Amino acid sequence: MDIASMQRDENNFDFLRFFAASAVVLGHCYWLSGLGAVEPVRLFTGSMDTADIAVNLFFVMSGFLIAASWIHSRSGLDFAGKRALRIFPALAVSTLFTAFVVGPLATELSLGEYLLNTQTVRYLSNAALFTQFHLPGVFTENPFPETVNGSVWTLPYEVLMYTVLLMLGLLRLFGRVAVVAVPIVLMFVHFFLVPKLGLESDILRKVTRLGMFFFLGAALYLYRNLLRWNWKVALVLLSLSLLSARTESWFFVHVLTLPYLTIYLAHLKIPRLSRFGRYGDFSYGIYIFSFPVQQLLMHWLGPHLSLPAFMVISLVASIAIAAVSWYLIESPALRLKRFLPGSRQGISGTGLSPAP
Repeated sequence: MDIASMQRDENNFDFLRFFAASAVVLGHCYWLSGLGAVEPVRLFTGSMDTADIAVNLFFVMSGFLIAASWIHSRSGLDFAGKRALRIFPALAVSTLFTAFVVGPLATELSLGEYLLNTQTVRYLSNAALFTQFHLPGVFTENPFPETVNGSVWTLPYEVLMYTVLLMLGLLRLFGRVAVVAVPIVLMFVHFFLVPKLGLESDILRKVTRLGMFFFLGAALYLYRNLLRWNWKVALVLLSLSLLSARTESWFFVHVLTLPYLTIYLAHLKIPRLSRFGRYGDFSYGIYIFSFPVQQLLMHWLGPHLSLPAFMVISLVASIAIAAVSWYLIESPALRLKRFLPGSRQGISGTGLSPAP
């Protein structure tokens, strides 16, 4: 498998992003309907559920593709501008949609009380990556109460990874040595230092977890021509991950195996999958709009929804609103890249998607 010579229409990243976003939606259905304790993947791994693993998958792909974006960018401003155009326009609309459409439809307060509440104003800071989960009087009786959009927590960490990679690039440290050293340090902190010192920082745990996947993805991009990409290696790694399920070592094995498996699958020659994104990349829209839509469905129909019905309706509704987001917000925003100073088209014709 010659990854270096593959073009956009010869890889499966669009499909894998859509698959991961859909997995997040389906995984959230268990928690939002009050059935998180019996989520199948969590029962299998013993630690992480479907949405967790999908997020890990996103960060591996993001690391690989964002490393490529840096290499193909003319400047730090070009790189940062492309990332901002991909993240912020749709996030701003998602924030406004949640605050001023979903919130009023679900709040226990009068419309005036809701709109004038300081928490409603604070919620708007999500558009600037200051995460807020609550809106006043919204979803208080849902099985997963009060959290309006639980998916947005990953976006500040995603942008943090972009920033670290940008700083490494500007300092001329972004190379094969540094890109391996960073995940090694993160693994040392996550698996040894944090338990050894008894640190309880949720932020540190999330930074190290997501950073490991992001920078291992970036390392695979820089080492892509030196590695062997074949089904035998992939099968061994998949077997190791499955055999370690429900053991204390599973997550460590998962960190070491998922990046290779992800990039291998992304470059398998499967013609139909390689053309999956020809109508647009709906993955980001699915990710940032699905949670409030699912919560609203549960608010309205919860007692009458079976889990399978909830899954189907959630996925269909999320894809529909993501398609609107793509055609009306995301794609027009990405076309603005041509106005960035010294910008040129990178490895992705429509822009690299973030990994929520």
